[in-house]
This record gives sequence, structure tokens and C-alpha cells, in this order.
Amino acid sequence: MSLGASPPVPRAMPSTIADARDTTSTGSHGANATASHATNLAGYVSRLNAIFEAAATKHDAHRSAASIMAEAARDPSFLAASLAHHLEAPDALSRTHYPVLAMELESNPLYELVVNCWIPLPGGDTDLSTKAIHHHGELLLTTATAFGPGYGHWLLSQPRLVDRDAGIYATDLIERGVHGLGEVAFVDAYVAHLPMYPASLTVTICLWSSRSQRTWKDSLKHLRIVSRHRETLRAVAVRTGLARRLDVTVADTFDFYPVESGFAAIREREEFPRGPNEDYLQSLFHIVQATGNGDLAAVIERRLEREGSPANRELIRELLDRLREGVSIPACLSPGQYDVPTANFHVTDIERALAAAS
Repeated sequence: MSLGASPPVPRAMPSTIADARDTTSTGSHGANATASHATNLAGYVSRLNAIFEAAATKHDAHRSAASIMAEAARDPSFLAASLAHHLEAPDALSRTHYPVLAMELESNPLYELVVNCWIPLPGGDTDLSTKAIHHHGELLLTTATAFGPGYGHWLLSQPRLVDRDAGIYATDLIERGVHGLGEVAFVDAYVAHLPMYPASLTVTICLWSSRSQRTWKDSLKHLRIVSRHRETLRAVAVRTGLARRLDVTVADTFDFYPVESGFAAIREREEFPRGPNEDYLQSLFHIVQATGNGDLAAVIERRLEREGSPANRELIRELLDRLREGVSIPACLSPGQYDVPTANFHVTDIERALAAAS
């Protein structure tokens, strides 16, 4: 899809939340609010930094960080600050659409902090999986639900090959339940899990780290030039055989889906197709409206004034009007993002595969 004429280059985003406190103008009420949001996030990041720097192991760090994650999930100003931070990103109004809208808050050699916004299905069905059963290799995840009803969540043992000829894997159910509002959950390295679609918009705060202690490779991976070209460098590392030496996470047999006799592996991760910018914008405005953060319309307005003529300017104006007038803005998923057989399957499919492989 053509984005039309290129808008003026926006102000570069600071590399960390802490930097944002010093680069935000305070020339107006709206800008003062933005500075307040940045300060809110910086406080949480500072506390997480202290925990990860002092912890003997990354598992210890995640255990200690759980209370901060729970606090952030209960704090409405944290979600408002996260949205404000996202809206200041250079591509905040020009992204293409993915079924989970991710807002990156912090990335450093110790951990990454991301807010994920889970868009519901058009009919509100909660019986369909959002993606394949998957694990994250060496990564640890602590997640807290900050908004919405939550979603059904499955924890499973690392799938093991039981029929090499047929390519069939087996796994054991560890836990199944709802990752509800205010709850904090931990997913260990190599533990498979599966989030289902929520009944309505659900927002989670996700804290990621490797399970190993910090090494020179962590610092290398977070250099600005490396971070900017992460996907290209990942592909080069895989092709040249350097991925394992550089501790690059490569999605190889990390993803699985149910079949009649157990579970089959997806050898290379298959991502959903990106939807158009129009769908992304509708989902973004839905999130702002549904979470009660309509006052962030002022941040979007400043973006329009600063950047001149971004793509879909008329749609942004229309969505701004609906946001200010309180007219409902529905969530939106793009075609091809919830009907992939290896990623979108029902609870009965999982139960049948578990029983067949037991």
C-alpha cells in the first residue's frame, strides 16, 4: 500500500524511557501532560533497573519484579502513560496492522518492557487461539493484565518428539485458566503457552528477559544500530551459522499446532500478514477510547500539526472527531489474521490432541 508523500521527519524517539523525561517540551498543558506521563514510566523503569542489576539470577529478578508489574497493572496512569509514549513514536500513525498491537516501552541489555493490546474477534468468540502453541526458547516472561476481562491461557510442557516419521509431538498440560484483570503470571524458558482470544479488548504488560545473566552479547544486541536493523542481522546470523554463538533467538520448532494424533511442529515461524494502516488506526483509536484515555487526542493533534500530511490524514481526523464526541470506535482485525489453520484453532482441537498423544 502506498503511503503517499513522505511527511517531514519527526523528532527521534529517545532510546529509553529515562531519556524521555529530558526531551519532552513543557510549553503547553498538553506537553506538560506528556512530560508527566514520561515521568510515570521512568519511575517504573528505574525500579525495574534496580531489581535486575541487583538480582543474583534472572529468575530472582522476575520474582522480585512481580510486585511492580502488579502495581503497574492496577495503576490507570501507567496505561495512559504507555499510550502517550506510543503515540510519540515516529511511526505511531503509519504502522501496518497486526492482531496484537504492541507498545514498546523499554529495551536495554537487562530486559524489555512491552504493553500488548489484544484485539477481540468480531463476534467476541473466546474459543479460538490467537496464535500457535509456542515457547520462547531461553526467554523468561512475566505478564500482568492491566485492562479488560483477560483471556484464556494454557501452559504446557516443552513439546517432545514421539513419532519421528510422522513428525508428531506430545506435551503435558501444566495449567489452564483465565489470565484475568490484575493477575500476574510467569512463563519459564521452554515452557509452551497459548493465549486465546479475549471477549473484549484486553491489555497486558509484558516483561521479557533472557534467563542467562548479562553478557557482552546483551549489550551488543541493544546498540542502537543493531536494534534498528535487528531483523536483517538476525537473518544474516542464521545464514552464516552465528545465531547460536551470538545467542540470537531463532524460531525453529518453537511453534506447534494440534492434529489428530498429537501436535505437529512449524519449522519456521509463520507470522500473520500485516493488515493495512487503516485497520491499525481504527484499532489504535479503539484502544485509546476503550481505556478511557480520550484526552490523548491532544497528543495526536500535535502529531498532525507537526508532521503536515501523514498518510490517511482524513481518516485520522474522522477518528479524532469520533473520539472527542464519544462515538463508539470498534476494534478491527484484518482479513487473514484469525483464520490460519496452524495458528487459529479451537479448545476442542487442543483437548483432542492432548488426549491422542498421552
